[in-house]
Amino acid sequence: MAVNDISLTAGMRSNLLSLQKTVDLLNRTQNRLSTGKKVNSAIDNPVSFFAAQALTSRASKIDSLKDAMGQAIQTIAAADKGITAITAMIEQAKGLAQSAQTADNTQDTLTGDVTAIATGETIILGGVTLTEGTDFDIGGSDSETAASLAAAINGATYGGADSFSATASGDKVTITKVTVATGMNADAVTGDITGTGATHFAAAVNTAPTSELESLQDQYNTLRDQLTALAGDSGYKGKNLLNADTLTVKFEGTTLAVEGFSATAAGLGITAAAWTTDLANATTDIDLLDAAASKLRSESSKMSGNLSIITVRQDFSTNMINTLTEGSDKLTLADTNEEGANMLMLQTRQSLSTTALSMSAQAAQSVLRLFQ
Repeated sequence: MAVNDISLTAGMRSNLLSLQKTVDLLNRTQNRLSTGKKVNSAIDNPVSFFAAQALTSRASKIDSLKDAMGQAIQTIAAADKGITAITAMIEQAKGLAQSAQTADNTQDTLTGDVTAIATGETIILGGVTLTEGTDFDIGGSDSETAASLAAAINGATYGGADSFSATASGDKVTITKVTVATGMNADAVTGDITGTGATHFAAAVNTAPTSELESLQDQYNTLRDQLTALAGDSGYKGKNLLNADTLTVKFEGTTLAVEGFSATAAGLGITAAAWTTDLANATTDIDLLDAAASKLRSESSKMSGNLSIITVRQDFSTNMINTLTEGSDKLTLADTNEEGANMLMLQTRQSLSTTALSMSAQAAQSVLRLFQ
């Protein structure tokens, strides 16, 4: 409909314009009350709208970085759990090494029957030849013969890598082998005895049960393998600081590199135990374990420092997000009390405008009554 199709009186047009403005204000007030914002688009207030948008955008960016910080903290926490468990394993391993220093190391021995030893027969041990009639004698009884042979073995001087000792019991002689360089018992085998009397020991190998030292050594090496496995299991979401990975944490405008380390047995310098060959290795292993524990403490301290930095930045990010959000709200949020009062006043004004419009139309109504 064209603007000039219907002519209104000046009073009616003035009241109509006033009513239209009141309706517009009512719509704006209702929108503010429903959204809680006085600036909902750039049309409302371009300066405040875009300033608030910039603040909200920065807050959203910081919030996403804050989430990444939370995941970084979990990665460091996983590594810390691993360090704690590995430290406990190292203490267990140290206890095993200390026990090894006083552990029994009984090894396989050779036992021979002397009842059939003949005059002039020889028994060669470690390059030393023992001859019947010269170095030991066939006594009046088998027990005397066994005692004589055992005494000869114990009294011999061995110049090779191994030495031998013997004990007699009845008509049996039991031979023990010792490695000269380490003083450790070693397995005695039939090949250690030669000479014409060696046949008396040929089928007399006694397989001793696993010695206490061997058992401790096996436990130590198993614990060492498990330590490496535990380090490998200390990752979080594909990042393992105990496997020498580097964790990069992003902050607003900067980054922090949290460098991991190898917490495997090899990475900590913990070697496999070889105590049955040289008991001095147990002392060396204790020193290696102490060094490994010291390294764990040092690396744990570094991680704690990085964790503190990330935690502080996370708290700072939370406060900054709140500050930015509050700043944005101050630019855009509506005062609900004020808008409520406006709504009440506008409704009253709308009623008055309607009444005024009705009154301004009374002149035209008077003309209508002339035709009735």
